[in-house]
Amino acid sequence: QLQKRPDSEAIKEDQVLPANPELSYGWAKLIAEKQLEYLSKEGVSTKFAIARFIGIYGENQDMGLATGSVIPVFCRRAVEYPKNKPFIIWGTGQETRSYCFIDDAIDCIKRMVRKLDYEQIVGPLNVGKEERNSIIELAKKIIHISGKEIDVEFDNTKNTLIWGQWCECSKAKQELDGWHATTPLAIGLKRVYDHVKKRIKE
Repeated sequence: QLQKRPDSEAIKEDQVLPANPELSYGWAKLIAEKQLEYLSKEGVSTKFAIARFIGIYGENQDMGLATGSVIPVFCRRAVEYPKNKPFIIWGTGQETRSYCFIDDAIDCIKRMVRKLDYEQIVGPLNVGKEERNSIIELAKKIIHISGKEIDVEFDNTKNTLIWGQWCECSKAKQELDGWHATTPLAIGLKRVYDHVKKRIKE
């Protein structure tokens, strides 16, 4: 589900092949999916649900500046500003991503599991949110939540491997009784920001 152009269309489930993932774990995911599909066709008793998660975020994520994902890292930078400066964005800030709050992803998982009561295999289904935000937009939203005046700096020494990342989730909506991600980004970001702030103070 990875794309290199921020203005490209959302990826659908059936567009996964032919594949040439930019990152090695993309191949690992595809191989695992195929293994489960073959097992289901061979009549094994185990049932399978395959979800392709895109941009899931929430509380308790890694907020390490070198290891964490962008939302908890930006929240940490904002919480610690101006004590620990600067507020750095890796890349140009024009890269686009879509983000789905963990509560919505869990709701989708529950629906997929319930469907296994009468199906051998469910999915693959894209699980994400059908909206895009640039990285700089994301940073501005988090800075707004912080209520601080924060100067943003860009580290352009980081090469951009993936310019755009988002997916279409209409298949999940159709097959899972209308499921779609409903948590507004502003609400999800506020929850993560408050939780990061609490963790740092503890």
